[in-house]
Amino acid sequence: MKCIICHLDINEESEESEMCPNEHSAHSECLKEWLKHSKKCPLCRDSYDKSIIDKFKSYLAEEEAKVQEVLRKQKEEESRKEIKRIGAQMVFLKFIETIDNLINVKDYEGALERLESIDSNINTDKGRNIIFLKGKINYLMGRYDLAINFLFKLVKEKFDYPQAFYYLGKSYEQLGLKEKAKWAFERVPQKESIS
Repeated sequence: MKCIICHLDINEESEESEMCPNEHSAHSECLKEWLKHSKKCPLCRDSYDKSIIDKFKSYLAEEEAKVQEVLRKQKEEESRKEIKRIGAQMVFLKFIETIDNLINVKDYEGALERLESIDSNINTDKGRNIIFLKGKINYLMGRYDLAINFLFKLVKEKFDYPQAFYYLGKSYEQLGLKEKAKWAFERVPQKESIS
């Protein structure tokens, strides 16, 4: 007689085995593992008798507890990562607030100096914000060519950035590039509040 789970012979003298209602045999150890996934015979799909399942009840409870512990640890890790992400985002928002305050008191050099210390990877929201602020500050300083350089790089990557188009248009306008300014301003919704 062969085990329907591992397909090896069952030695009836030295190995324990169990049968489903249709007399399909399985090693007790194989069945114990199988029951973690299903309470039905893998061959005929009939349910095992309650008496057979009860033999493995404590083992199945231990295994379920292990699974729940792994899931709990995964949730904890995800929560830690989320808290860390939110913390980093709050620090970044505080940094942006500092930059805005420097812009408001017209300390443009101080703002640019602080922005240089932050990664401006255009593939991240954080990096795009940094590039936008560099473009805006250069516009406010009257360095329109540098403003265009930063802002155009930004809108090329993220076309839906009305504030960048606004300052890009203003920079083109200051350089007398009316057609390019018009092109940029067309991409700024009229109801958009730009600051």
